[in-house]
Amino acid sequence: MEYYLQRASAAQSEAERLLAGARDLEESIGVSLSARRFEVNRLELTLSIASFAAAIGAVVAGIFGMNMRSMLENSILGFWGVACFILLGCTFLFFTILRYTRRKRIL
Repeated sequence: MEYYLQRASAAQSEAERLLAGARDLEESIGVSLSARRFEVNRLELTLSIASFAAAIGAVVAGIFGMNMRSMLENSILGFWGVACFILLGCTFLFFTILRYTRRKRIL
């Protein structure tokens, strides 16, 4: 009888040890998934910032694409100047917002 009691006690100790190990593993997996989710959120925010900057460039291009009269539509240099200005403006806007979000520790 005492032998069975010792075996039951050993089995209980082993089960408690395995349960503690399973809980630690679950917590470790939760932390890993949380870190991965954080990285995905950071990527999503960065892509949203890039989309916003590109949308602003599209608005400016749409304004110049309307049937308005100005001297820029007759000049090849004017086209490339406006295109470069839009590209540089979008890039500047992207990096400005990105720097702001990093400074505020949002990203």
